[in-house]
Amino acid sequence: MNNLEYNNKNIESLLKEIASLKEELYEANSIVDAIKQGDVDALVVNNNGVPQLYSLETADYTFRLLIEKFGQGALSIAKNGLVLYCNDYFAKLVGLPSEKIIGNYLYEYFENPENFTALIEALKYGVTTHEIVFKTQNEKHVFPAYIALTDFEPSVQGIGIVITDLTEKKKHEKALIDHQKELEEKIHELNRINSNLEEFIHVISHDLKEPLRKIVMHNTKIDGSYLSEMDAKSMNVMKLSALRLNSLVDDLVRYSSHTAQEERMEINLAQVIAEVKEDLEIIITDRNATIEIGKLPLIKASRVQMRQLFSNLISNAIKYSKKEIPPFIQISQIENFKSEISNQSTKFVKIQIKDNGIGMEQNHLIKIFTIFQRLHAKTEYSGNGIGLAICKKIMENHSGNITVESELNNGTTFNLFFPIV
Repeated sequence: MNNLEYNNKNIESLLKEIASLKEELYEANSIVDAIKQGDVDALVVNNNGVPQLYSLETADYTFRLLIEKFGQGALSIAKNGLVLYCNDYFAKLVGLPSEKIIGNYLYEYFENPENFTALIEALKYGVTTHEIVFKTQNEKHVFPAYIALTDFEPSVQGIGIVITDLTEKKKHEKALIDHQKELEEKIHELNRINSNLEEFIHVISHDLKEPLRKIVMHNTKIDGSYLSEMDAKSMNVMKLSALRLNSLVDDLVRYSSHTAQEERMEINLAQVIAEVKEDLEIIITDRNATIEIGKLPLIKASRVQMRQLFSNLISNAIKYSKKEIPPFIQISQIENFKSEISNQSTKFVKIQIKDNGIGMEQNHLIKIFTIFQRLHAKTEYSGNGIGLAICKKIMENHSGNITVESELNNGTTFNLFFPIV
C-alpha cells in the first residue's frame, strides 16, 4: 500500500469520526436547547468535579413508582371526569385492573354519579375535599372515602385526585357510637334501678317501722312485776332488739338517701360542727368529751350531708374512746399537705379529725368504710356498721375522698379531702 492510499484511509476514518461527533454535538445541543426552553426537565449532578447532566425522565419514573406504591388512591382526570391515570391502590379499592379504569369516567365509580358535578363546581371556589361513597365491581359493595382534588391548571390540563379509604375509620366511629349508646342505656337502666331501690327502701322502712313501733310501745306497757326474772330479761332483749332494728332501718334509709346529688352552697364548716355539737350534747356531756375546733375553710357542699358527715365522725370518736380517758377530738384544716389521692390534677383542701381513742389495727383500716362492717362485738360497742359507709358515700358525692390513719391504743385520724371549686 502506498502513502497516498494510506492517507486517504486516514482521512476517511477522520471524516466518519467527525460526522459522529457532529451528530453527538447536535443531540447534546438539542437537549440543552430543550432544557433552556423548559421543554425538558433536567438535573445537573457534580460527580468528582465533573458536571453530569441527567434528564428527569428517570426522576419521573421514580415519581410514578412512588405513586404506584402510595397507600392511597391516586388519579389524574380531565375536567369532564375522564380517567387519564390511576394507581394500583385505587384499582384494588374498586376491584378492577387499572387498564380497565383508564378511559372511563370517574363518576361511574360513584354511588351517586351526580355528585361529580358538585365536586367540580366546588373546586372553582377553593373547596377541595369531600366525602364520597364509591361502588366496586360488585355493585352491592360500597365504601366511604375521603377525596381531595387539585386543579393542575394552568400548567397542565387536568385534575389530580387523592382518595383515602374511610372504611376502617367509619367502623371505629360506629363502634364508638354503639358503645356510647350502650353506656347511655346502661346508665339509664342503672338510674332506674337506683330510683326503684330508693323507693323500695322507703316503702320497706315504713312497713317495718310501723310494727316495730307497736312492738316497742306494747312492750313498755307490760308490767314486769308479774314476770319471772327470766321472762323479764327476755322481754328486755325483745325491746332492745326492736329498738336496734328500728335504728338499722333509719340508717339504711339515710344511706340510700345519699345516692343523690343535693344542691350545694357555700357553707361554714365551723358553724356546721357547732350545730353537730348541740345535737350530740348529751353524749358529749356524758363522756366528758372535749372537741377542739381549729381553722376551718368555707366550702361548697350540701349542708345536710356535711352535718351527717361530721355527726358520724364525732360520735364515732366518742363511742370508741378509752374508758379511763375522756375523749379529746381535734378538728382543723391542714395546710401544705402532700396529696394522698393518686393521679389527681384537682386541688383539694384537707380537713383532719383526730381523736385519742382506742385506735385500730392496720389490717382493719381497709374494712371500716364497708357497709355493715363491724370490728367489735355488739356487746362491746353499739352501732350497725353503716356510719362510716355513709361518710365515704358523702365524700364521693362531693368528688372528694376520705382516708384513715390509726394505731391500736393510740387514736385514729380521719382525713377529708374536698375539691376546691
